[in-house]
Amino acid sequence: MSALSQAVSLLQAGEAAAARRLLQSLPEDSATRSFLLGACCHALADIPAAVAAFGAALQRDPAHAQAACALGSLQAGLGRRADAMALFRQTLRRVEDDQLRFNLGVMLEDGGQADAALAEYGAILARTPGHYAARHNRAGLLARRQRLAEAAADYRLLVAGHPQQTLPFHNLGELELTFGHYEAAIGLLGTVLEREAGNGKALLSLAVAYAANGDIVESRAAFQRLQGVDATLWDEARQRFNGTRGNDDGIDPRLLFLIRQEAHLQVCNWRQWERYGDIFRDFLRDPGAGDALPLGYSMMLAPLAAEEQLRLARHIATQVARHCQPFTHSPTPAPARLRIGYSAPRLGLHVTGLIFRELFRAHDPATTDVHLLSLAADDGSPELAGLRKAFGPRFHDLAALEDAAAAAHIHALELDVLVDLAVYNDNARPGILARRPAPVQVGWQGGAYSSGAPWMDYVIADARVRPGEGWCSEAEALLPDCYFVYGRQGPPPPLPSRESLGLPADKFVFACLNTAAKLEPGIFASWMRILAQCPDSVLWLLASGGAPQVLNLKREAEWQGIDPRRLLFANRAQALAHMARLGAADLFLDTFCFNGHTTVAESLWAGTPVLTRPGRSFASRVGASLVASTGLPGLVVDSEEAYEAKAVALYRQPEELQRLRTHLAGSRLSAPAFATGAQAAQLEKAYRHMRERFAQGLPPASFAVADLAG
Repeated sequence: MSALSQAVSLLQAGEAAAARRLLQSLPEDSATRSFLLGACCHALADIPAAVAAFGAALQRDPAHAQAACALGSLQAGLGRRADAMALFRQTLRRVEDDQLRFNLGVMLEDGGQADAALAEYGAILARTPGHYAARHNRAGLLARRQRLAEAAADYRLLVAGHPQQTLPFHNLGELELTFGHYEAAIGLLGTVLEREAGNGKALLSLAVAYAANGDIVESRAAFQRLQGVDATLWDEARQRFNGTRGNDDGIDPRLLFLIRQEAHLQVCNWRQWERYGDIFRDFLRDPGAGDALPLGYSMMLAPLAAEEQLRLARHIATQVARHCQPFTHSPTPAPARLRIGYSAPRLGLHVTGLIFRELFRAHDPATTDVHLLSLAADDGSPELAGLRKAFGPRFHDLAALEDAAAAAHIHALELDVLVDLAVYNDNARPGILARRPAPVQVGWQGGAYSSGAPWMDYVIADARVRPGEGWCSEAEALLPDCYFVYGRQGPPPPLPSRESLGLPADKFVFACLNTAAKLEPGIFASWMRILAQCPDSVLWLLASGGAPQVLNLKREAEWQGIDPRRLLFANRAQALAHMARLGAADLFLDTFCFNGHTTVAESLWAGTPVLTRPGRSFASRVGASLVASTGLPGLVVDSEEAYEAKAVALYRQPEELQRLRTHLAGSRLSAPAFATGAQAAQLEKAYRHMRERFAQGLPPASFAVADLAG
């Protein structure tokens, strides 16, 4: 055995001092001897000597990759990162070496140069596709940069090529959970736990994956197991899932399932649709104590009746009220000039601000003093700036205040009536109204359901939109004809050409530009049956869910025997452009569970007739209220069969459709939802009546505005 080989053996045996003495005794001077001497010095923690020896090795052989790796690592450890990277690059110009390039990639990644690091890892994998460390590092870096599909592709290769390594299974399982591929995630995370039974993070993710997949029993078992494996992690998860309002002593998988399903509905992934309804109803029978506020919006998407929604709303209200101390109000005479407050999370470049801003201005200043209460951060839009300027000191920016402080601010305004335009929707803050800052509090339009809250006195509705008796906890204030208001901005914009919108000029265009989450399997099946009977037609939809939604719907169409090319998609657009293009459709087909609200109003204002079918909830009857109020009651049908038959009949009877369009062109000008001034006057009568009842010490009671004197 040569002396150099003997030195290597001594090093491997942990005899670094003996190896160094042997190397120092050798007469020959070579790059290999210097490198080995540096390794000995490093092992003995003699860093200066190690640096000198590795440097000597590189002087004798500038292409000595191992010496460059070792010296660069020491330089980095000494804080000389620039020197280390320069050395790596200099050596790589002389010799291609995977380890050297990998070290450079790691150093670039640690220094925040992600693109450069990815390039280095990619160069290694081009030469050595099976290089575990390079692919693993690249996958992790891609995931952190939200390039999740690319990261998953790398992890899949690692799982296949290095099945003995557990970490790729775990990381890929986490990504599959993010993608909504729950069964794949369950399989991968299960493999991790077979190897590492005490891996709390994998067990937590497995419990969430089971919940998201609707496997409620398995999820409960996994959470219970987690409590035994890692009590701290379990408690952190419990607190996170409970939020600020929940007080569950466990974790309710049903709540996780329902919250995650909303994201799937946003892209028209209906694989769990039937289970969604079943689990929602099971949750309503025994809702537990987890924070249910996130379900406030999704209960309108689900196939629930008004009384089921009311049950959930009462539960949410109970959770909210637990943390709130309400103000008290003694009856006082109603003033000649009512102080009215409108509260909303978003009043700028958002549907709430856009459709209500004309209403805010339309109130009679002689009889009402209107205050706007903005609960969200300034979005920087000219729309919000315009409201702020128009209302001056009567515009109150409460975004930075906690709920209690915001309620105190409102209370100090001494409002007579406070109108909530969100209820439980859109980053709502029900903890403000739960503190009862005003003597009379009203829900309107933003949340198309009953609040179920004892602090809400009235809900504004109309005779057609109300689902029936017992649907709400509030007293009803029924506006004549239509409860909705759409503050229009002058006449509809000029109609763009179909060609500019990507629509065929020679086909009948059915349209539904409602947000994707409002679509569900039943309505889509109806649309496919309509298209099957109307061969020269297309269906125009809004691609609010992006590419995943488009792919899901095209696949659904093909499964139902319809050429997917007959589905056309519009992207999101600015408000005026969106309203203008709605006029290019021949007939708007409304959704069932959750009608178009603003979109139906926009379509009618743009001159496009809307076909709708009212359902069992407030949110499913808004279309009927709007359509009937424009003088088109024939477009409000009472069954799925009638809906399909009417759509096909209008396709086949262009003269009848033209008659409807002509009628709409005139009737919309005076329709209640668009007559903002008249709606403001009706609301003022309603607010006056509410306030006068309070002045008399009377409890809220339902009434029709049309029955009021004056």
